[in-house]
Amino acid sequence: MAARVVTAVQPRTDLRVAIELDGNPWLVLDALVATELGIFVDATLSTSTKRTAEQRAREARALDRGAAMVGRRSHARGELEQRIAKREGADAARQAADRLEAIGAIDDTRHASDVATLRLTTGWGPARIAHDLEVAGVAPAEIQDCLAHLDDAAIDQAAQIAIGMRTGVEAWQRLASRGFDESVAERLVGQPFED
Repeated sequence: MAARVVTAVQPRTDLRVAIELDGNPWLVLDALVATELGIFVDATLSTSTKRTAEQRAREARALDRGAAMVGRRSHARGELEQRIAKREGADAARQAADRLEAIGAIDDTRHASDVATLRLTTGWGPARIAHDLEVAGVAPAEIQDCLAHLDDAAIDQAAQIAIGMRTGVEAWQRLASRGFDESVAERLVGQPFED
């Protein structure tokens, strides 16, 4: 493939530059990275420099996306990586997750606790919490540790929310469908489930 020529480098307000190759929009890159790579107007880019610039842009986009995601709500590392990888690739996603984890923006223990608290306050039980954490990519040991720390009173309160005005078999079915086990149903409803 022939070398490409940089035809425009437009500064942006976010310390990045929009770069055109051969008169066509190419990518947005951190201004310092562009300088390090020797990207300036009329520069001829080798294939390796072009690939490096594209990889650095992917990494920056992955980190931006990850930071925006954790800014909106808690995420497990696995969930975050999976979502970022769909657009930016697995390597960039892993690198972004490493960086976010290093600064404490993602933490699977904290995420598990946040999910458990939210699910309990909305009437969901331990089985649903475990399912949601598994889907989010939290390690099985982390899930078990989270479940072991659930307070029985909080579980009972969540079950009461789930039951609402239901009684008898209907209450048992509701609890089962929302992730509560038989011991909670027996304790709160007081009668065994009948087929």
